[in-house]
Parts: sequence; C-alpha cells; structure tokens
Amino acid sequence: MIGCAVLVGSSLTLGASNAAAATWTFEKGPSYSDGTFSIIAYNNGRSAGLMEWRGDPLSGYPGDAFRVFDKLSDGRGMEAKMILPVTGRKATTRGHSAEYFSPWNTGDLTEGTKVTIQLCSVAGDYADCSFSYSGHA
Repeated sequence: MIGCAVLVGSSLTLGASNAAAATWTFEKGPSYSDGTFSIIAYNNGRSAGLMEWRGDPLSGYPGDAFRVFDKLSDGRGMEAKMILPVTGRKATTRGHSAEYFSPWNTGDLTEGTKVTIQLCSVAGDYADCSFSYSGHA
C-alpha cells in the first residue's frame, strides 16, 4: 500500500513542468433558446478568457458565429475550434496581447444544426483544453 502511494506521488512529480504548473479549468456558461452559449476558462481559479457562440444575430453581433477573448497577460492565448459540424472553423487570440477579442468566425449553418466547440488555453504547441460543449445554429 505504501509503495503504491510513493509510486503515484513520484509519477505526479515527474509529470510536472513549467508549462503544466497552472491549473486550467473550464465551465460552460448559460445556454439560451437561440443556441447561444459560452465556455469560460480559469487559470488557478482566476477568470482567464472565454469563447462565445451566437446562434442568431443580436444587437450587431453576427449569428452562426463564435469568437474568443483572452483576459490575462500570462503568455497564453485562447483558441476555440468547432468540432461539429466539421468545418475547420477556429477563433484565436494568438499573436495578440491581452485583453483581446478575436474577430468573429462566421459561416451560415442550417437553422437548428447542433454545434460543438472546444476552448483551449494555448502557448506554442502546448494546450490545455475544455471538454467539447454544445449549442445550435
């Protein structure tokens, strides 16, 4: 029993690195009847950024569109990918200083189409990512 505890502890220590030092968590924000939703990123419990999906146009914002926001000047960016439908659509803050909203990534989808999006905190080739969360067009 003691040997197992030591082994687990050493594997956790060996797996730690500067890139993995922060604890990234993600949660889905409220969902709305038009399919709109958000994913919020936290770095060590502190709000770090988000992804927002708009199912329908509203107050000058486009519909069938998503963007990301990077809140912290921590050397990391925010990047979101549309997983479903498979379109290759991505929104990113790479190359920009915080606080920064990416441009909207837009594209017409059939009304009611299920969309699944994943948000990641990124630095170079390293990423901490959320689960994929859903809304609709």
